[in-house]
Amino acid sequence: MKIQSLVENFKKGILVAEKIIGKNLTLPILTNILLEAEKGRLRVSATNLEIGVVCLLRAKIEKEGKIAVPGRVIGGYLSNISNQAKLNIEVKNQTLHLTSEGSRAAIKGVDAKDFPIIPKPQLGALLEIGSQIFQESALRVITCAATTETRQELTGVHFSFEENQLVLAATDSFRLAESTISLPKDSLGNDYKKFITKNPTSIVPARTLLEVARSIGPESGKVNIFAGESQIFFEVDDIVFVSRLIDGKYPEYRQVIPKEFSSHVFAKREELLKAVRVASIFSDAKSREVKLKMKEGGDKMKIESQSVETGENVTEIPVQASLKGEGAIAFNNRYLIDALNSGSSEVVSLGFNDNFGPVVFQEVFDKNKLNKKYLHIVMPIRS
Repeated sequence: MKIQSLVENFKKGILVAEKIIGKNLTLPILTNILLEAEKGRLRVSATNLEIGVVCLLRAKIEKEGKIAVPGRVIGGYLSNISNQAKLNIEVKNQTLHLTSEGSRAAIKGVDAKDFPIIPKPQLGALLEIGSQIFQESALRVITCAATTETRQELTGVHFSFEENQLVLAATDSFRLAESTISLPKDSLGNDYKKFITKNPTSIVPARTLLEVARSIGPESGKVNIFAGESQIFFEVDDIVFVSRLIDGKYPEYRQVIPKEFSSHVFAKREELLKAVRVASIFSDAKSREVKLKMKEGGDKMKIESQSVETGENVTEIPVQASLKGEGAIAFNNRYLIDALNSGSSEVVSLGFNDNFGPVVFQEVFDKNKLNKKYLHIVMPIRS
C-alpha cells in the first residue's frame, strides 16, 4: 500500500475510528484500525463488535493494499502533527510508514485478514434527517440513558418510527427525555411504511448515538438511517456507523408523563442554571440534594442547599409562577443541571402537580409558548 493524503483528512477518519475501539484482551485485533486503499479511496474501519464504523477518505492511491494498526498509537501520533502537512503513507514488511515534513513514524501492524468483517446496509435508506436536527435531538436524550447494565434496555435510546415523525426517548428510571423529529414525506425511503409496520420501535445503544452525534460537524449534510431487525446503520457524509440493537422490552415511559399540571413556573434558564450550580457546591456529597422553593402568589424562587461538611447556600431569582399551594421540591443537582443544560431557550418552564411527582422541564418561546417537541422529566428526591 502506498498513498498520499493531507494529515487533516487522514486524521479525521482515524480519530472517529479510534473512539470505537477498546481494550479487548480476548480479541487483540479489535484494538486495531483497519486501513484499506482501493478504488481511489482510503477506507478506515474499526469495531468493538457492538459498534462498527467505516470512514471513506480522499487520498491519492499509488498502490492498493491493506493493514491493521494499533488505534491508540496511530491516533496519538496524528494528534501531535500539523493538520496542513502532506502525509506519505506506505506499508513495508507489515509496518506502516508515515512521513511528513519534519516528522516520520513506523508503526508495527498485523495481518488485515484477521480483522472482523463490518456489515453493510443491504437495503436503501429508511429515512434522512438534517444532521443538525438529529445531533441536537440525540444529545438531548442521551444524558438520561442508564450507565449501568442492570437493565440493559435502559442503556439504550428508544426509537419510535411513526408515520410522520421519529421520537427518541431515554430514561434511567430517575429522569426521562423525549425529543420528536418531524419527517416530511420527501425524507422517507420507499420501504419506510413497510418497515415500521413490522418494526415500529428499536432500542439503539446510547454510546452508538453519542458517536454518531460527535461525528456531525457544522457543514455535515443529512443523516441517512438504514435499519433491520437486529442492526441499525447511520450514514453521515462519508462515515457509516453500524450498531447492534438492544434486545428487550422498553418501559411504557409515556405513562409517567403528566397530561396536565396544577402548577407552572417560568424562569430564565441561565439564571436558574447558575443558581443551581452555586447550590451544588454546598449540597451533600451523597444525596446531592438541591431544593427549589416557591410560594403561592409569589414571584420569587429560592434555590437552597446545605451539608454538614460545607455549610449552606440560598439564592433567590425572579420567576413567573402559577402555583397551587407552596412548592418545595428537592432534586439531585446533577439531574437538575442536565435538564437545564439540555435546552437552549432563554426561558424554561417547570410543570408539576405536587412536591413528589414528576417535574416536566420544557423550553419556552415567545408569549410563553412551550416547545412540545422536547421535554425533560426529573423525579424529585423524597427527603
